[in-house]
Amino acid sequence: MSKKLLSVLPLGAMLLASACGAKDGSLPANSDVPAVSQKEPVTLSVFFPYPADWPEEDFMSTFGQPIMKKFPHVTIKYIAGGKIPELLAAGETIDIIYASIGATPPFLLENKLEYDISPQIKKYGYNLNHLEPTMIDTARQLAGGGIYGLPVYVPPSTIYYNKDLFDKFGVAYPKSGITWDELFELSKSLTRSDGGVDYTGFASSYGHLAMMNQMSIPLVRTDTKKSAFDTDDRWKTFSENLIRFYKIPGYAHIKSNQISEPHERNRFFKDRTAAMFLSMTALHSPKELGDLNWDLAPFPVFKEKPDTGPQAYPTYFYVTSMSKSKDQAFEVIAFLTTEEYQSQQLKDGKFLTTLNNKALRLQFGQNNPIYAGKNIKAFQPDKYAPAGSVNKYNGTYQGEYNNVIRDAVHNGKDINTALREAAERINKKIEETEAAAATK
Repeated sequence: MSKKLLSVLPLGAMLLASACGAKDGSLPANSDVPAVSQKEPVTLSVFFPYPADWPEEDFMSTFGQPIMKKFPHVTIKYIAGGKIPELLAAGETIDIIYASIGATPPFLLENKLEYDISPQIKKYGYNLNHLEPTMIDTARQLAGGGIYGLPVYVPPSTIYYNKDLFDKFGVAYPKSGITWDELFELSKSLTRSDGGVDYTGFASSYGHLAMMNQMSIPLVRTDTKKSAFDTDDRWKTFSENLIRFYKIPGYAHIKSNQISEPHERNRFFKDRTAAMFLSMTALHSPKELGDLNWDLAPFPVFKEKPDTGPQAYPTYFYVTSMSKSKDQAFEVIAFLTTEEYQSQQLKDGKFLTTLNNKALRLQFGQNNPIYAGKNIKAFQPDKYAPAGSVNKYNGTYQGEYNNVIRDAVHNGKDINTALREAAERINKKIEETEAAAATK
C-alpha cells in the first residue's frame, strides 16, 4: 500500500484567499461563513488500515504533529489497523479514514461510513481546481457525483531499475519516453542465467497494472455491475502486452503462485534478480533500497499514446458519517492538500503530491539524501490516464487479474478463455454480495 498524510487549518482563523477559494486549496476568509470555534478542544480519531505502512511514530511526525501545530485546539488520535466493526462495537469513534482508492470500498463503503463533503466544500469555498483533475474525477465517480474525501498523496508510477544488472550485462539504461515495446526488448536482453543465478528483466504488480491501466478500461462496469474482462476487447490487447514478458525464455523458473506483487517486489529489492520493477503502490523505503545501485525511469507508454501514463492511485482522506466534528475534520483534510503543508513533506521525500502543480513535484526529495542525483521527475507521469470505471468492486476484484496472467502463462489457457473465466468468477461473487446485502 502507499504512504500517508494529515494536517489542519484553524477553522476560525483567517483563511487565506477570496470567497471563491484560494488557488492552493486553503479555506478562504469569509465573514458570512460561521467559523468553527478554535478555542474549543476537539479530538479527531484517524483510522488507517495498514499499520506496517504507517507506524504511529511515522504517522504522527508526518501528519499528526503538523496538524496539531496548525490547530492547537485539535488533538489527533491515531488508530492503525483493526476491524472497523469491532472498533465501533467497542464504542470507538472514527472521524477520518484514509485509504487508497483500492482500499476505500472495504474500509469506508462496506462499513457505511461514507459522507459527502460537498456542503463543506461549498461552505468554506474550497477550490478543487488546485488538485490533479483525474483524482477528483475518480473521487466523484466513486461517490456518484458527490465527493467523500480529498486526495492527499499518491504512490509513484515509475520504473525502478538496478544499474548494476544493466552494467553487468552491458545493456543501456531505460530512457525517457520508453514504450512498452522497448521495455519488452530490454527485458529480453536482461533475462538470462549467469553464474547459476536466473535473472529476469521485469517485475510488477499485475493486479494494480490492470486497475490503473493506461487505456482506462473498466474492471467492473458501474452501470451493469459486471466484469468487463470478457466484453471489452481492449482487455485482450492489454493482456497480450503483459503476458509476453512472462513468456520470454528464462522466466520458466518463476512458479505460478509467485505472480503477485510481494514476490515481484522481492525479486527486485531483496533477491536483486529482477532488473526493473514497475512501482505503482508505494515509495520504497531506505531500508528496502539498502545499498542497491538504483535509479528511476518514466513509466512505459503505448506508442499510440506517448504522453499518457497510467491512472492515478491516490490515497484519500475521508470525513466519516459518524463524526460529530465534521467541519473540523474537513478543515484538517483541506489543510493536508495545501502547498503550505505539502511542500515540506515533498522536500523530505515523505510522499508524492496530488496537487495540480508540476513545478511543485520537482521539490521532491530535496532534503533527503537517498534521492540525491536520482531522476525524481520520473516518479509521476506528465499526464495521468483518465479514470476508468470507478466503483466499490474494482479494488476488491483486481486480484483476479493475477489469475488471468497465471492461467495464460502457466495453465495453457488462451487469453480469451482466461479473461472469460475470470469474468465469470467476478460476476458470480458480485451477484452473491448483492444478494446478501439485499437480505440485510
